[in-house]
Amino acid sequence: MSKKGLLLGSLLLLLGFAAPPANAWRCQRGMVDTGDRAGSVRQKCGKPDFVYSPLGLYRRGHFSAINEDWYYNAGSSQLLRVLHFHKGALDSIDTPGYGFDTRGAQRCIPQDIRSGMSVYELAARCGNPWKKRDISAYLHGVRGSRGEVMLRTEQWTYDFGPQYLFQQVTIANGQVQGVETTARKSRNPGSRRRHGGRGG
Repeated sequence: MSKKGLLLGSLLLLLGFAAPPANAWRCQRGMVDTGDRAGSVRQKCGKPDFVYSPLGLYRRGHFSAINEDWYYNAGSSQLLRVLHFHKGALDSIDTPGYGFDTRGAQRCIPQDIRSGMSVYELAARCGNPWKKRDISAYLHGVRGSRGEVMLRTEQWTYDFGPQYLFQQVTIANGQVQGVETTARKSRNPGSRRRHGGRGG
């Protein structure tokens, strides 16, 4: 092997050793990896753009998160990061594609809502819904020490104005599962369409 080939091979080998593990992410203030606690991740990566809890315990009418998804969106030139936490520890990191520009968002139309989009993208692009309804169901045979384990399922109803029917969006496991149109009904004259805000 030539010296040039040997040098190239050595360089690639070094780069391979230097590359972070597949489930690690280098943030502004350090590397985060699976097993890290939520407080440490927040300290290194900063405040997430959106947080959603797809699984939790219901006890006496209160929801307590078991799993949390943290979304970090640095724009269309960088990958979107979704950090999945289980009981306060980082469990895995997803990169479902490139991020998106949230400037000028919340001007969507019904055709912009599609099955499979994340709850974060829905909220970022279309704002908070006019109405939310919790339709979560218990997971059969699964029970936590402090309550019933439930997969968080919601129906978000959007009002895009009198020219459109209401859009009823079903969300489960942090994703849009389906969209239905419903007839418009009279709204409280004092109610206003709400936009923006963080997930819960």
